[in-house]
Amino acid sequence: MRARWFLAIAAVGSWCTPGFATPPAWFAHLQEALPPYESLNVRYEPPPGYRRVPAAPGTFAHWLRGLPIRTDRMQVLSYAGRPLARPSAGIVLMDVGTRDLMQCADSVIRLHAEFLWASGRAREAAYRFTSGDNARWVDWVSGERFVITGSTVRRVPGPARNDGHASYRQWLDLVFTYAGTRSLARDAPRPALTDPVEAGDFYVEAGSPGHAVIVLDVVENAAGERLALLGQGFMPAEDIHVLRSSTAVDGVWFSLPETAESVLDTPSWRPCCAGSRRRVFGAWPGCAVSRQPPPKPPQKKHKRWGFL
Repeated sequence: MRARWFLAIAAVGSWCTPGFATPPAWFAHLQEALPPYESLNVRYEPPPGYRRVPAAPGTFAHWLRGLPIRTDRMQVLSYAGRPLARPSAGIVLMDVGTRDLMQCADSVIRLHAEFLWASGRAREAAYRFTSGDNARWVDWVSGERFVITGSTVRRVPGPARNDGHASYRQWLDLVFTYAGTRSLARDAPRPALTDPVEAGDFYVEAGSPGHAVIVLDVVENAAGERLALLGQGFMPAEDIHVLRSSTAVDGVWFSLPETAESVLDTPSWRPCCAGSRRRVFGAWPGCAVSRQPPPKPPQKKHKRWGFL
């Protein structure tokens, strides 16, 4: 399998995108021959009169512009391979997994976690469950397990795990099981309304269900007006996809809320208010060090695991 996707890369061409110096580690998990793709910044050109907002190398915003976008299909598929009716303008070439776990909030986490991995900063990866319990990649590698009995959560030591990307992906499935829109809305800082929207910001409405969309890229005109390219996952777990709308400029560049009263119209969910925007820099805020006991039992999406 590994040899197949390396050959496919050679057939497609050299990997040269803003945020990726080497092929993404997740290509090894694809359950298909590597399809044709191009980077996000090539696939989606700024509208007339706009240009991309500068993004410094090494930042989340810069990395997102290098995301591989499939050129063979725009049809969104579920984790089980079922076609879904979605307002898709493109598919991020990334594995979804074989279980119904990587939904909307998880897609935001997945992109951020892959950015940390690609940047050599995986040791910073840490995300809180909806319960408030903190899951850190370094603790997973050291062998930490979660024992869950009813509403009781205990951490117990275990044998050390592999620190490769396949193990990282397994750890992320654990995070996806117990994190969601509530933890995203709670843990990521809320930028001031006067702070310009940046790639990597996301809009989240906490709930069961809730929803989250992430800003994949930002363009600006001479008047300082910004438009955003948006991405999302959804329910069930499915391809992360770029959103399209008949009201967006060129079908994909969305107007952004600039006042407390304005909203972001998203095609798959009700409008998101300006105050629902969150931002993360580097490691997830408040997760890397603190490990307080969970204030309430973890919320799960799928089958409860007794020993994690």
